[in-house]
Amino acid sequence: MMAFPNSKKHIRIFTGILLSFLILLSAALFTGCSEDETTAWLNEIFGALGYEVFGDTIDGEAMLKMHVIDVGQGDSVLVQCGECNVLIDCGENGMGTTVLDYLHRAGVSHLDWLIGTHPHSDHIGGMDTVLKSKDITVDHVMMPQTAKSVTPTTITYTEVLTAIKKKKLKITRPVPGTEYDLDGVTMLVLSPEKGANYEELNDYSIVLKFTYRDVSILTGGDASKLVERQMITKDYDLSADIYKVSHHGGRDCNSEAYLNEINPRYAAISVGENKYGHPKSEILKRLKAMNCEVYRTDLDGDIIFESDGSNISVVVAK
Repeated sequence: MMAFPNSKKHIRIFTGILLSFLILLSAALFTGCSEDETTAWLNEIFGALGYEVFGDTIDGEAMLKMHVIDVGQGDSVLVQCGECNVLIDCGENGMGTTVLDYLHRAGVSHLDWLIGTHPHSDHIGGMDTVLKSKDITVDHVMMPQTAKSVTPTTITYTEVLTAIKKKKLKITRPVPGTEYDLDGVTMLVLSPEKGANYEELNDYSIVLKFTYRDVSILTGGDASKLVERQMITKDYDLSADIYKVSHHGGRDCNSEAYLNEINPRYAAISVGENKYGHPKSEILKRLKAMNCEVYRTDLDGDIIFESDGSNISVVVAK
């Protein structure tokens, strides 16, 4: 039997070491992921670029994560709710492989929800590629029901609908006020209105709010100020700590009243080289005046927000 020195000093040292070991072991069991595993996961995602972490220290398990995938001038967002995965939009035509590569690096092979916010190509262009992939399984698809007057007849939209049919999936239509429980995270549908007859396709965009304990994320497609006013009038709780900025930071949305309702701590803009001047300077100034930290895919690449329900960390490429 090993003998320990019979001195109070050595007993205190041994007790301290044992206590530290037990604390580390408890932390590993609670979070379900060691620091080394987390580092390896982030290294896999960011590769040779490396990454930087900002914001808070995550004390518990990061049950809510939002990945804003860099797909250039388009949108693609992966929201992870515990063990559930929600992919919102897949970028422009040709970006499906970029999204699939990201999902692979993030260790995602199953999607509980695949959501196309609205049938513009910079949002749904890569959806058919994801649906056709043998490496990804999909449980549910959500897309809005649009009026015939604005329903696109593009090859892009047709290919997505064909891929959904071949996958033998049914399209779930968004109904405002509907909540989905995703492994302890609530996904709430806020827009579009059921039976709406908007003149602009952008206004059919699906707006979602994800909530885990004290932290919320608000995501939208390209919904305009008209829809923003409708959501405010409905007296929804639009407050969110993290806001995925609508329409790549366009001025046709992101009104001052809407942003005040959200009052975000962080904002992410999915944007690439474009002819529209996105993101607009007045939107950036508006967010800055609210002391909101803004991240952009054209400057930061892929962006990851993580939360344990109290704290929020932000991970971006170096």
